[in-house]
Amino acid sequence: MSAPRKIPNAVLEAQHKASDPAASAWVSANAGSGKTYVLAQRVIRLLLDGTHPSKILCLTYTKAAAANMANRVFERLAGWTTLDDAALETEIHKTGVKRVDVKRLARARKLFAEALETPGGLKVQTIHAFCTRLLQQFPFEADVAARFQVLDETQQTQMIETIRLDVLLAASARPDSAEGRALATIITLTSDFAFQLALAEAIREGEKVMAWLSQAGGIGGAMAELSQALGIDPADTIEQIDEKIVNGPIFPMSEWAVAAAICKASSARDQEQCERLTMAAQATGSDRIEKYLQVFVDTKCRPRDKVVTQRLTKTNPSLARTLAEERDRVCKLREQRLAVIARARTGALLAIASAVISRYRAEKEARGFLDYDDLIAKTRDLLSRVSAAWVHYKLDLGIDHLLIDEAQDTSPEQWDIIERLVAEFAVGAGARGTLSRSIFAVGDDKQSIFSFQGADPHEFEKKQRSFKRTFEAAAIEWRDVRLAHSFRSNDSVLTAVQHVFAQPTIFRSVTTDEGGISPHLALPDAAPGVVEIWPLVEPEKREPVPAWDQPFDKTSETSPRVKLARQVAKHVRLWIDRKDQVGSGAERHAIRPGDILVLVRQRGPLFEAIIRALKNQDIDVAGADRLVLTEHIAVMDMLALADAVLLPEDDLALATVLKSPLFGLSEDELFALAWDRKANLRATLNERRPEIAAKLAAIAHDAQRLPPFAFYADLLGAGQARKRFLSRLGPEAKDVIDEFLNLALAYESRETPSLQGFVAWLRTASAEIKRDMEIARDEVRVMTVHGAKGLEAPIVILADTTTEPQGPIQHQPRLLNLPAQQAAPGTPDRLIWMPNKKEDTTPIAVARANTVADAIDEHRRLLYVAMTRAADRLVICGSVGQNRRPPGCWYDLMVDALKPHCSEEPADIGEGSVLRYRQTPSKPETLSLFDLPPAQPARQERPDWLTRAAPHAGVALAPLSPSQLHDETAPIARWSGEARRQAMARGVVMHRLLQSLPAIDPDHRPDAARRYLAGKSKDFTIEECEELARKALMLVEHPDFAELFSPHSKAEVPIVGRIAGRIAGHMAGHVAGHVAHGGKTRAVAGVVDRLVVTADAILIADHKTNRDPPRTLDKVPNGYLAQLALYRAVLSELYPGRPVRAALVWTEVPDLMEISDAAMDRALATLTSS
Repeated sequence: MSAPRKIPNAVLEAQHKASDPAASAWVSANAGSGKTYVLAQRVIRLLLDGTHPSKILCLTYTKAAAANMANRVFERLAGWTTLDDAALETEIHKTGVKRVDVKRLARARKLFAEALETPGGLKVQTIHAFCTRLLQQFPFEADVAARFQVLDETQQTQMIETIRLDVLLAASARPDSAEGRALATIITLTSDFAFQLALAEAIREGEKVMAWLSQAGGIGGAMAELSQALGIDPADTIEQIDEKIVNGPIFPMSEWAVAAAICKASSARDQEQCERLTMAAQATGSDRIEKYLQVFVDTKCRPRDKVVTQRLTKTNPSLARTLAEERDRVCKLREQRLAVIARARTGALLAIASAVISRYRAEKEARGFLDYDDLIAKTRDLLSRVSAAWVHYKLDLGIDHLLIDEAQDTSPEQWDIIERLVAEFAVGAGARGTLSRSIFAVGDDKQSIFSFQGADPHEFEKKQRSFKRTFEAAAIEWRDVRLAHSFRSNDSVLTAVQHVFAQPTIFRSVTTDEGGISPHLALPDAAPGVVEIWPLVEPEKREPVPAWDQPFDKTSETSPRVKLARQVAKHVRLWIDRKDQVGSGAERHAIRPGDILVLVRQRGPLFEAIIRALKNQDIDVAGADRLVLTEHIAVMDMLALADAVLLPEDDLALATVLKSPLFGLSEDELFALAWDRKANLRATLNERRPEIAAKLAAIAHDAQRLPPFAFYADLLGAGQARKRFLSRLGPEAKDVIDEFLNLALAYESRETPSLQGFVAWLRTASAEIKRDMEIARDEVRVMTVHGAKGLEAPIVILADTTTEPQGPIQHQPRLLNLPAQQAAPGTPDRLIWMPNKKEDTTPIAVARANTVADAIDEHRRLLYVAMTRAADRLVICGSVGQNRRPPGCWYDLMVDALKPHCSEEPADIGEGSVLRYRQTPSKPETLSLFDLPPAQPARQERPDWLTRAAPHAGVALAPLSPSQLHDETAPIARWSGEARRQAMARGVVMHRLLQSLPAIDPDHRPDAARRYLAGKSKDFTIEECEELARKALMLVEHPDFAELFSPHSKAEVPIVGRIAGRIAGHMAGHVAGHVAHGGKTRAVAGVVDRLVVTADAILIADHKTNRDPPRTLDKVPNGYLAQLALYRAVLSELYPGRPVRAALVWTEVPDLMEISDAAMDRALATLTSS
């Protein structure tokens, strides 16, 4: 057990001040200063003060953070249950509670059970999870499907990709359509690759795009606004401007030849101008424009200072003056031309993007899907509507204390939701009287690194001022707290951070504090540490080799990245072998692989090289923290297997599979099989290796009869493929294989299962897997800085320090924001597709500069996050190519700040030297017997059942759905497409009204029905909406239906149970023939429209919207009767001794037709037999 750390009283006081629930608090916390601890402590103090767990809402940034926070609270509360009074009192005092009495001790012991037993548990969740629950609670008010599904990233990517391809194919097929013309413009003005990147970004920014187009009234209006922002006339065209360029009044084309002849007789530079004029005169179309512009602008597209030389100016001043005036005129026209081209490209992009976004939205609505952006937007809209006042009332009853973790990563849209949630906290009594309520936020603007997800670091400080002003105006206590002490890093690391971010030009990028970043202080017992700067790895100097010797004598050249990766791996190996010490106090120990974290800006060649170099040094490494599933070799092999069994003639796929761990053939065996074959590889395999051919045939047979998940699960389990993959590829393949199977299962839940369909779907979806690097594994972690947010390690190596400050080129934005001038607040920005930098006009150049400045600011915040991951030792290294390193890169920022304070010392490896920075002098360390890591327990043999195939359990039948017993669309199947759609829409609307209206106050029902139907105006006329509302209200308020729609009744109730027997008649094929197999029962699962449970009886009812309903029982379809009979059979088991009455509600009449027990018995008898 480790000894407790020495924590100064000032640190404890700050923590207690922040966690005190008596006041609202805004906590600015440096990296490693215990944000999560303080947040958990405040939750515990709220519970100690008597707050019910259900009244606390804690919003975190990630699911992992939510789980971590909840675990901390539960672990601490669980520990309290076993303590004696004295120990428990001490623990409660540690939270900051000053007075502990018997009553508080008793409550402390009950908190664990109370938190566990609270329905839904402690509400510690991401804001997306909160929005999901809120929309599920109020779907009617939010106008979302009652049982909507949230799209995950894989589903969303696949859906968008399918729609994008459909839109582009339709545009290509119909060139006269708006999308067709837009596609033609794009093909003319840009490359396919640039267009794909810009289109992907426009789709990601769908909310911005559609908000602008909606505000502007469409593409035309948006282009008019963009023209104004660019300083051009909306009517300007490229053709008009081109004509003005070559046929101007100052230097008409008729004078070009004369001017060219004069230039030809002058100096060499003037002769170049002669050649340009001559080429322009000979060219046609847009080529002439480009050639003519070259006369007046240089290779960097800047206006030439002098069009002709000084010599020619003296001999022919008139020509020189004419050309100077023409340069000024042409350069203005060139700027207009570039603006028109940029507008045309942007308009074409928006036409395609808006078509994709519109179809994507329609597809989501039709299928009842919401993506993560929808969750935020729908919740914000719900909370902002006056008509949803009672939603606010219900929320006001449910939330007394709101806590926000990682507040700096909250987007403006998410802040809108938070502000509406706490709107009642500081305005008086509200629904809860004068109850004390609070808001608590903790964050650090220096660590705001998720701008690509909408986070704005300036919002953290703005919201702090806004909330403080609101709460203080209501005379509610407010506290601003700063946590400066690090529980993670030592003095050397922290003072290095202070040096790097000391200059105003640097700290203004990471914090809004005018005086610079706040002090970073280490705890008194922090161990000595070091910051080490290695020289940059440079490319090998290439000696010129005579051309005659080049093919034979050329030496291999090692990439600087590869050399750096090897250098990192050798140092790690040395530190481990040398048993260097890390940690503080009783936690001090010899270095293990799990103590080392290598950080990069992006996953790429350096990332892969480091992982490979560490493996070559026999160092345990965790592998990539995130990877594209289809790019992992194990998944590639499994997809190749599908290709081989689906298309036996695919020799390449089969060869790939044979060499993979699935079959394990060597290069020589594969060559012997493939060489000099007379037929395809599959046929040759049958002839030369029949044992392998038989195995492949068995796999192909399984592929034909099994759905994708069962096929791959059987292959990986009973077929031993998982074991072979892990043996060849290592334990990192486990996560990949598991995620592959998860996606196969998810695919089957959404699509008709087929192996070919699954393979195509997976390749389109480009699914990514995120591996949890917080799991305690004794492996070196190699991660991006974004992925390492929230993590720490004793030793951190910053390996990727020479990346451009603007970020990797593939991650730089393609769309620029042009803010609307003198516009009302909330007016959407204009968007423009960023051209090549040489083609920037003045407004575009300003927008680009703003974007670059924002990127540089985030680049520096990323550096802060990277440096503060280190606890003991920080290593700074990097590599450069043939080009010089970019100014402002991380390496320059750190070396420039730290070099004056460093000492030059011998390197650990090689003959060179390194720079080392220490805040305190280092002491020689010796390793005693007590410093050695504990001995590892003897390895146990695996039980034999672990590698045996599980016994066959037979085929499990899907639950029988009563609603499938009768096809309710059959009566309308013969109708036209529009009539069928109208009838189905009518049924859906009537069911929704009958489901929701009984729960609404009778006085408000008509308004609620009209508001709901107003959103369905595209499906029904005003008269039809009124008729639907009238019939629904008549049913709900009719005396004959009073019991059915009473406040005690339930709507849309799931009915799940089991019955025994054998399916008879036409249903046999539908449910695989049996309700029971060998005496086993068959599950029944469905949803009944209405359920009433009383002490004497059970009443169930199903709504039917048939336009011509039957008037007598003998005319009712048997499927309807069997449906109710199955519900009655299950409910009879649930409520023995109480009769179950069943009825059909014909909404068109209206009529309540109660079904007799005898009729249902007959229906069930025809459906099943004992």
